[in-house]
Amino acid sequence: MNSIPQPFHIRLNRRRLLNSLLMTTGGIITSAIYAEALVLTPRATEGPYYPDHLPLDQDNDLVQIQDKAASALGTITEFGGRLLNADGKPIQNAMIELWQADNNGCYIHSNGVQRGKERDPGFQGYGKIITNEKGEYRFRTIKPGLYTGRTIHWHLAVKQGDKRMLTTQLFIEGVPQNDKDGILRRMGTDEQRLSVIREFKPKSAGSSELLGTWDIVLGTTPEEPEERRGPGPRGPGGPPPGFEGGRRPRREGPPPGI
Repeated sequence: MNSIPQPFHIRLNRRRLLNSLLMTTGGIITSAIYAEALVLTPRATEGPYYPDHLPLDQDNDLVQIQDKAASALGTITEFGGRLLNADGKPIQNAMIELWQADNNGCYIHSNGVQRGKERDPGFQGYGKIITNEKGEYRFRTIKPGLYTGRTIHWHLAVKQGDKRMLTTQLFIEGVPQNDKDGILRRMGTDEQRLSVIREFKPKSAGSSELLGTWDIVLGTTPEEPEERRGPGPRGPGGPPPGFEGGRRPRREGPPPGI
């Protein structure tokens, strides 16, 4: 009999840490103290559904496809923030990619349509953006749909030049499936897991759209392809519970030196 995964518990709340730093420093946080509080964004499997055919429209607005009148189904969700290095300095001219399931839990991948579902033709499914001089980025997309065996999540990758520096995933605070998600449970330390579980709130009073912020913190070592690639896809219908692409994912997190 398989054991039931126990929820993980995060011991350190980064917001409380920064608040305590503000109190002890008289409201002034130096760059050195801020860098000490930064947590490197943990790595995660790329998964089996990185697009095997990229859409023609690849901008950072995944809700509205160019030249299509219909917009995507689902809850419109925006998030953005800064891309930083481990010292807290912004990284400009880096490319951030986003790919995710649509409202039906389907990806733009040959094997990414769930059994009994159809892909939303109004959803772009993949987008990218180049960080500005402040390291800022932003995406307009939807709250991802659930698919078998996972919690709600976005996939992201960061490239500098021709090197992919990070493959990771972003999660929504308060989603019940988070506690049992096998990939999230394996993403680095408690502090690193906290850094990729973000709060999303209504964009404005009475709005149905959600808004969140997320700073991505990079290490210095680029990934190798075998580090980021998940196992191959199972085929239509998606992976079984607790699996990503047909086999239990290996432990994810920064390799030594990151």
